[in-house]
Amino acid sequence: MKKASGKVTIKDISKKLGISAVSVHRALRGKEGISDELRSKIIETANEMGYVENYAAASIKRKTQRVAVVLPKDKWEKKIYFDYLWLGINKGADELKGLNIEISPFVCDNEEMQLEQLKEIAKMGPGEYGGVITISFTRAAEVLMQFQSMLARDMKVLVIDDHIEIPEGLISIPPREVQVGKVAAELAGLITSDKGRLLVSCGRTDSKIHANRLESFCNYIKENKPGLIIELITGYTRNMDHRGELYKNACEALDKYSDICLMYALTSHDNRAFVEALEKQGKNKNVAIIGTDLNEETLEFLKEKKMSAVIDQNPYEKGYMAFKIMVDCLIKNISVPDVIPCRIDIALENNADLYVD
Repeated sequence: MKKASGKVTIKDISKKLGISAVSVHRALRGKEGISDELRSKIIETANEMGYVENYAAASIKRKTQRVAVVLPKDKWEKKIYFDYLWLGINKGADELKGLNIEISPFVCDNEEMQLEQLKEIAKMGPGEYGGVITISFTRAAEVLMQFQSMLARDMKVLVIDDHIEIPEGLISIPPREVQVGKVAAELAGLITSDKGRLLVSCGRTDSKIHANRLESFCNYIKENKPGLIIELITGYTRNMDHRGELYKNACEALDKYSDICLMYALTSHDNRAFVEALEKQGKNKNVAIIGTDLNEETLEFLKEKKMSAVIDQNPYEKGYMAFKIMVDCLIKNISVPDVIPCRIDIALENNADLYVD
């Protein structure tokens, strides 16, 4: 039965069960020193009494927990993808700052820089960092070794946009790249006729995630709209080069083929190149474009009718989720699943504002 007035305390639970407050504390905080049977009884009683742990009060008694965040930042004039991860993480950190937990940012432009930063964090150990939020560029063995080193030292490691099963113990917010590719392909099938040509960007050549997304898109089209021909357009870049190789290759394809009905930008860094390539080809007014990730850039494209739809992978939500997961692990001692997926959305001109934070 819940307490009639006031908050239920550890002392109330210990009095009801006739045991020490220390035992109750150990059970509720997931600490050792009591039997599984007693722990279950304490947790059951606490729930029945309506006990809610005051994490903010408890945090005052301990040192500040720090979470290292090792991520790239976007290199474009506007926010594209990685900046939204940072925004989500910072939002979570700001909301939960009363729990005495903070982030330590490390910006990595490439995998080599990431590796050096991870080595530094692993060397400092759990005395300095309770956990790490990062990504995986290519699953390089050296990077996985640093993950293993951190896990062995009881540090939490959360990887955004990958699902790495070895080493065991990693927490993943997976990219769901196969589903993203299928959703884009299904939408492409709905807005095109049975015959025509699709231009599809290839993404980063060394990215397994991009390769899987591309494969799932192509497989869906081949199985469900076999009359559509897929032309792959190379030239991925993260640099501020809107009219680089991808743009030039897209322009060449638009000049070469008269039956193009749709363009699919596989990654957020491909959106502008495809839009500008199509704008250059005045004869191709009936070509639809499906973009990737709702951001400052694609929101404008939707409003200006330069894009038909955007497959949104919700990077902001992923960042926000990542920090809250770290709080659950480090502050609340809550066990979390190894894999925690984030939703996939389709943004159109008339619903895009719903997704803008």
